[in-house]
Amino acid sequence: MVLGQQKETGEVYLSMAAKVSVIVPNYNHAPYLEERLESIFKQDYPNYEVILLDDCSTDESKAILERYAQREQVSALVVNTHNSGNTFAQWKKGIAMAKGEYIWIAESDDVAEPQLVSTLVAAMEKDERVSISFCASRWIDNQGQTLLSRVYRKWQKGFVMDGKEFIRRYLLGYNFICNASAVVMRRSAAMEIGDQCMKYRASGDRQFWIEMALQGYVSYCPTALNGFRQHPEKVSNRANRTGANTREDLAIYAMYREQLGLNLWERMKIRLYHLRARLA
Repeated sequence: MVLGQQKETGEVYLSMAAKVSVIVPNYNHAPYLEERLESIFKQDYPNYEVILLDDCSTDESKAILERYAQREQVSALVVNTHNSGNTFAQWKKGIAMAKGEYIWIAESDDVAEPQLVSTLVAAMEKDERVSISFCASRWIDNQGQTLLSRVYRKWQKGFVMDGKEFIRRYLLGYNFICNASAVVMRRSAAMEIGDQCMKYRASGDRQFWIEMALQGYVSYCPTALNGFRQHPEKVSNRANRTGANTREDLAIYAMYREQLGLNLWERMKIRLYHLRARLA
């Protein structure tokens, strides 16, 4: 393995063969960053690379990332000189840099159990049709304490489902893949997705998951291996307050209406969900 640094970009790189590429997009998450990175390096799956991305943070994130960039598993550290203004631009950058067969976008404010990667990769190794493998999440506060959240009965058992059926059941209205940190995906499928998701600052993840699901099957593990952090600075909180997510969601649904063959009831369900969300 060869560790070096490109003077022009400040990118730290490492030559290594990896089965899984772990992408850590960060912006001003210094309070959570060490816990997040430690949970990545404690994964029981041994064959992975870590790509660290910072979107011009103004807190202590850069110093923390530079320290962790010395770990042998880290293949790159890229620090933007200007903020991109879009979370999904960082996703696309990381995916383009990834070398692994599988990708895990490990958001920098979340945490993971040591078995997350091995469990989700195993589901895709078992069934080559699976393009998305995700698990249940434990919702936590900014101190890492578990928050009370409703567990739907239909999510207490694992499943493998055709992607188009999954979209119609679980990506219309509430987005049941509510956190990228709970997902491992096939890089070959992710590379097929264009730049459409970067049009949406609030709901780009919904459009991304729809595109991924259309390329295969979706596997779900009911064990809560992901810790989904809730705190006031989250982008999704601002989107909910301004209604940006509702506007973007409806535009995304319109784009896929013909392809998915959405009937009148499904279109009504979408609008009723967003109306209820806005009134809550």
